[in-house]
Amino acid sequence: MSDLSATDRCVKCGLCLPHCPTFRLSGIEADSPRGRISLMQAMDSPDVSWSPGLFRYLDRCLECRACEAMCPSKVPFGQLMDTARRRLEPHRQRSLPGRWLRAAGLAMLTSPARLKLFGLALRVYRQLGLQRLITRLPGLPQGLRRLNRLLPAGHSAAAVPTQFAAETRGTVDLFRGCVAGLVDPHTLAAAQRLLQQLGYRVNVPARQGCCGALHQHNGAPRAAARLAESNRTAFGDSNHPILVTASGCAAQLLEYGTLYGETGVSQRVSDILHFLLAHERTALQFAPLPQTVAVHVPCSHRNVLGQGQDIIDILDWIPQLRPVPLNPQGGCCGAAGSYLLSQPEVADQLRDDMLEPLARSNTRLLVTSNIGCFMHLQAGLKEKGLDIEVVHPVVLLARQLQD
Repeated sequence: MSDLSATDRCVKCGLCLPHCPTFRLSGIEADSPRGRISLMQAMDSPDVSWSPGLFRYLDRCLECRACEAMCPSKVPFGQLMDTARRRLEPHRQRSLPGRWLRAAGLAMLTSPARLKLFGLALRVYRQLGLQRLITRLPGLPQGLRRLNRLLPAGHSAAAVPTQFAAETRGTVDLFRGCVAGLVDPHTLAAAQRLLQQLGYRVNVPARQGCCGALHQHNGAPRAAARLAESNRTAFGDSNHPILVTASGCAAQLLEYGTLYGETGVSQRVSDILHFLLAHERTALQFAPLPQTVAVHVPCSHRNVLGQGQDIIDILDWIPQLRPVPLNPQGGCCGAAGSYLLSQPEVADQLRDDMLEPLARSNTRLLVTSNIGCFMHLQAGLKEKGLDIEVVHPVVLLARQLQD
């Protein structure tokens, strides 16, 4: 979508207001989908004023798309917000360090070589104990402290199983992504183990890269399009399903058809949980786990994929497990891609409100299906001093899997 004409579909009914996380926090009309639609319409005026308020309220949108999921007029709010941010970008007044950090961050995600180098630096950073040291240094900028908290405290390399089940059902392609491959390799290894146990050969194309969601939602659509083309080339023209462990990446890959007319990839994409649930439960056997587990359903899984129930359904495969929804009525944890860095106060308030019930519970496990939510929730639990592990559902399944 290259223009904002679809804003005219909005009839200003207000049904979206109770579903908008930022409006529920502030009660300000401009912080609501309806208010943001009005701001977008003002951007089409020849005498538009690029005021701080315009940037503030459009930037505070999480793009959780809860409004879009229930809109009776089918306003494509996510696409409109992407277009608005693209238009805003040339008019932004960023500091030189701010411009450099943004450019460096987005550029790193576009290059597998740079990501590999960053991964090596991250391992050295942990091994030297710098991650722990930085938390004790006085006077450190809050942005650096925040980045440090988001990084996992460290983990051993995740071993990838090589055995196959006796029956071979075919080949699947696994989407590795960018950040997930660096900070949560255990989820990818767990997905491979489950798929191989089901009898699938798992192919992980070496030339694949970032899905482009962060670029698409941050005013850099050309970079997002280049990443989409790279992934199309990497996954080729086979009919192998492309399975994704991060729901945010799955949502972006599924929209390649709408954004770029690239149906070859989008028609093959499936969230890993949705794919697993298509199989008989008896194909895999799991050891009982008599434990209560908190379940976070990411906005991308609920509002974009429309498959939020899959997380609960897949956990039912584990005998005696008691899944308890953390956000049964919806609501965003505040991660929202880069939002947890660009809007830290709102992001933390949304997250802390969601985590508050866990402080009064005896839960020791929290599952979520998106890497950004994983990092944000994990950091929040650390800050609160709560000894609760955050894992992807496939990690829990792999742990209980009986060979």
